[in-house]
Amino acid sequence: MAAPCINRFALIFRSISRTALSRCNRNGGRFMSTSTGDRNPPQDTSSGPGGSASSQTSNGGYNTQRTGQGAQYSDELDNSEDLVSEVEEEEMPEETEEEYQTKQAVLKASLPFVHQYGWTKKAIVAGAESLGMPSMVHGMFPRGGAELVFYFYEESNKELESFLKQKVTELKEKDEKIKTGPFIHDAIETRLRMIIPYIDKWPQAMAIQTLPQNAVQSWTNLSRVVDDIWFYAGDKSNDFNWYTKRGSLAAVYKSTEIYLIQDRSEDYTDTWNFLENRLEDVVSAGHLARNLQETNTVLSEGAKGFCVMTRNLLGMNNR
Repeated sequence: MAAPCINRFALIFRSISRTALSRCNRNGGRFMSTSTGDRNPPQDTSSGPGGSASSQTSNGGYNTQRTGQGAQYSDELDNSEDLVSEVEEEEMPEETEEEYQTKQAVLKASLPFVHQYGWTKKAIVAGAESLGMPSMVHGMFPRGGAELVFYFYEESNKELESFLKQKVTELKEKDEKIKTGPFIHDAIETRLRMIIPYIDKWPQAMAIQTLPQNAVQSWTNLSRVVDDIWFYAGDKSNDFNWYTKRGSLAAVYKSTEIYLIQDRSEDYTDTWNFLENRLEDVVSAGHLARNLQETNTVLSEGAKGFCVMTRNLLGMNNR
């Protein structure tokens, strides 16, 4: 009974992930593999537990012919993808470059008002008025505070990537090799420190990101964080480890983020110690399964669940 339940959830999760990836690709996609020059995740071409797994076709689609256990859930996959497609196809009127730049300027001007109004339309209105724009400009932001949250998240991701590029350049100039553990620790700490100026209001931002209508973009944003970190850390995996490394690092990032918003130690020292302890469990992500058996923490159980789910959706659960 448990296996069908896991597979149903995995199918929906896969649909969301593929939608997030397609959206990411349309926006100058971030996912690439250092071993091939393409940062997209490796495609599964193996046979599933009940027969052949779905394979990607030359036009980017997926072979719908399934046998055995895979056939049992083919209709469910189609239905779940239809649900995601409904969200994906809710297209807003195409905006001009001028409109885009105006929205970016308003969102940037709105950030100082987050302390007073939170991640809300009120903050956006205040930001617009500070630029001499009418308050009705909030109509340009149909998702309200979510647009402000995602603007900040995406800008922070860009800042993180610049930091990582600079760090790699400095190490190359010194002819030093990247030490994976310290590099990843510095990367996550740097990224999380970006939310400290808004720490009192960040729980609200986290709650907004968990809303169903924001799930795809939230997943895309988090995926970019962990993918950038592994990419600049020199990850060359092009097999299942690609998923385990990013899945485990995402678990570390989110658990540390939750710890951070509750931390009252000086300069958030307890948070960075917590981060260091969590990274010790996953820095060798190729041995993640073994580590999970030896660790009884909530983080490890979450990462283990992610791996089991991913193995099911890729048809690798019998390996």
